[in-house]
Order: sequence, then C-alpha cells, then structure tokens
Amino acid sequence: MKRLFMIFIVLGVLVGSCTEDEEMSAPQLAVDKAKVVVEGTVIKSEAEIEDGIAAWKVEIRTSSGAEVEVYCRQDNLELMRIEGDSGPFDYNAVPGMGLIDFMEAKSIGDGQTTEDLLEWELEPEDKFNNQWVYELEYMQVEVYVQASDGSVLEVSN
Repeated sequence: MKRLFMIFIVLGVLVGSCTEDEEMSAPQLAVDKAKVVVEGTVIKSEAEIEDGIAAWKVEIRTSSGAEVEVYCRQDNLELMRIEGDSGPFDYNAVPGMGLIDFMEAKSIGDGQTTEDLLEWELEPEDKFNNQWVYELEYMQVEVYVQASDGSVLEVSN
C-alpha cells in the first residue's frame, strides 16, 4: 500500500510539472528505448519507484512468448535494469553501453551448468562494486557474469 501511495505521489508531481507534450513524450521515449534493447510487443508500460528512484517499467513480449521488463530512469532515461522472468530464453537483449548482450551472457552461464535457465537480470550489483552484472538463475545454481567483459564473477549453489 505504501509503495502504491508513493507511485501516486510521484505521478502527481510529474504530471503537475510537465507540459502536455512532455507527458506524452517521456513514456513514449522510454518505450522506444526498451524496444531497442529487446525486440517484441510492448504489453505494458508504467511508472514505478525502483530503489527510491522514479522509473519507467516497460514490459515486452518477444515473438516466442517470453516476457522481459526494461527499467529506465524517468529523469534521464538511463537504463536501470533488465529482467527476463519467463522463457523461452531464445531472444536477445542488447543493453548498449559497451556491455555484452544477453545471448552472450547466457552462453557463458550455460557453460557453468547443465541446468535450464529459469530467469535472469542485468543491473549494477552492490556486491560487485556496483558494476553491471548479469545474474543468471538456474534450478540450483546462480551464475554472475561481468557485463563489461563476460568474465564469470561467481557461481553459487
């Protein structure tokens, strides 16, 4: 309930401080950015608070039916996080910023286990000095892959 209340407050401030053109363009710019990262159909976009930061969350369904969420900051549209919560994981996500893409990270993670991928995310990881890291979750194994160079940072059971 508290989180929902915060979202309404942020939305009220944003809507009250934007012109009509800005209200229409900011979410569309976030959608456009998300569609560059992951190909597919946008099924939902909404404002959220992520780690205390106002963000746009764009949910995309790939051609094979997987769902991917792309989060961008509202103030400057910088990428905050990408999540793949459902498969099949036969699509690619290209975050830009000099980072390896999802298919390369998945290939590296798959090389660490024989299990099937259950979900993944890409974000700056606190436990790795706020570096961009792919966290690949398999049935009993988690593989952390450095997004800048593809090195395996950790494999945990």
